[in-house]
Amino acid sequence: MKRFLCSTGAWLFCLFGFFSHSQAQMTITLDSTLLEVDTVIDGLDIPWEIAYGPDGWIWTTERKGIISRIHPDDGTKEVLLDLDSIVFQNGESGLLGLALHPDFLVHPYVYVVYTYTTLSNIQERMERYRYNGTALVDPFPIIENIPGNNTHDGSRLYVLEDSTLIMTTGDAQDLALPQDISSMNGKVLRFNLDGTIPDDNPFPGSPVFSWGHRNAQGIWQHNGIIYSSEHGPFNDDEFQILKSGRNYGWPAVEGYCDQNSEMAFCSDSNVVEPLAVWTPTIAPSDIIYYDSPNIPEWENTILMTVLKDKKLVRFEFDGTGTTVTNETHYLTDIFGRLRDITVDPKGCVYLATNGSSWVNNNPNSHEIIRLCPKSFVGIHNATASGTFIRAMPHPATDQVTLQFSKNLMGGRWKMYNLTGHVVANGQVTGERLVYPRNGLAAGAYIIKAESAMAGTQMVFGFR
Repeated sequence: MKRFLCSTGAWLFCLFGFFSHSQAQMTITLDSTLLEVDTVIDGLDIPWEIAYGPDGWIWTTERKGIISRIHPDDGTKEVLLDLDSIVFQNGESGLLGLALHPDFLVHPYVYVVYTYTTLSNIQERMERYRYNGTALVDPFPIIENIPGNNTHDGSRLYVLEDSTLIMTTGDAQDLALPQDISSMNGKVLRFNLDGTIPDDNPFPGSPVFSWGHRNAQGIWQHNGIIYSSEHGPFNDDEFQILKSGRNYGWPAVEGYCDQNSEMAFCSDSNVVEPLAVWTPTIAPSDIIYYDSPNIPEWENTILMTVLKDKKLVRFEFDGTGTTVTNETHYLTDIFGRLRDITVDPKGCVYLATNGSSWVNNNPNSHEIIRLCPKSFVGIHNATASGTFIRAMPHPATDQVTLQFSKNLMGGRWKMYNLTGHVVANGQVTGERLVYPRNGLAAGAYIIKAESAMAGTQMVFGFR
C-alpha cells in the first residue's frame, strides 16, 4: 500500500495531494465503505493459515511445509522453518493449522499441525516450537499418530479464552471413526498449552472435547461462545456452536435433524444442530469475529472465508449470539478461493487465496490480500507520533471516530477547518475520540488538544 509521509511544513500540500493522487491499488465498495485492496505477497504455495502476530507480522503456513513471518507493509518474508522433508502433502493434506501462544512476547511458542507418513501410512501430528528470534526450534510433539488421509484431515488450531488449545481433526475418510470416542478422528480436541489434558475435559485423560465431526476448518470464540465451520459431503456444510461433551452427528446426521432416518439418532445421542447449513455445499473454511468500527458493515459480526463458492460470508446474530439473524455474501468471484482470514489492530482484513480449484495445479501462485478502509487518512505531528491509528466513519450513527493506541487522558479536542474556525467538539472515551459528522464536507481538518494533552495536534482528512 502506498504511504504518504509529510514534513511538518508541507502537510497541507501532501494531504491534498493524497486526495488527488491516482491510486494503483484496486478499490472495492461494500454497502458504503470504500476498501483499498493491495497484495501483501504473492508466489505462495497454498497459504493455509495466516495469523496476525503481536510482533506486527503475519505468521503463515504453506501447505508444502513452510512456516514464515511476512511483513504486512513491504511483503518481506522470513522463513522460520522448512518441514518439506517431513510433511506429506497431497490433495488436502500437508502443513495446516498454526496458533501462537496468547502471551507470545513472554512465551514465544508456536503450535502447528501437519501430516506425515510412517510405513506408508498417513498420520497427523501437532507440535509446539519455540521462536528464538530468527527460527522455530525445540520441536515438542503434543499429539501424533492420528490417522490421516489425502483429504479430511482438519485441522484448525485456536487458543480459547481460558488459554486452552483447540485442534480440529477430520474423519480421514473413515466413517467409523467420528462416533468412536477412543479415536482422535472426527473430533474437536482440547489441550493445555503445555500439551497436557485439561481436568475439565468431558472424558478423564482424553483430549476429546466434542465428536461426530466430518472436517471442521474454522474455529473462533467470542463472549464465551465457540463457533465453528465444517465441510459437508455434497450437501449440508455447517456453521455451528461447539459445546463440551456433545455429539455433532456425523455420519448419521447431515445438517439439521430433519430426516426420519436422523431423528432417533439425534434424540438418543443429544446431537447439536447447526446454526446454518448450505446445500449445495459452498466449502466453508476459517472464521473470525470482526470487532473493529473501521469497516462498519462488518463490525460485531463473524466473517467466514469460502473456498468452492469463492466469497466471504458475514453472519449477524441476536443479542445472545446463539441465533444467526442475517447472512450476507461479499467479494464473490473477486479473489478466487478464500482459504483463511485475519485482522490487524487497525481493522484491516487479510485474506489468503487458494487459486481457482481445490487441485493445486498452479503451485506458488497464491497470495495474501489486504483490505483497508480508504475513506480516511491521518497525518500527525511529532507530539502525537505513534499514537494515532486510524480515523473511520460510522454511517449508522453519523459519527467520525479516531482510534488511538493509548488512552487520551480526557481533555478537550476541538476540530478546526483550515480557516481556523471550530467546527466540532470531540468526546473522549478511552482510546477513541468521537466527533459528530453533521454533514462535514470532504477535505482536511485540524484537531487540537487542550488541557490534559495541550499542544498535541493532528491533521486528518476524508473524501
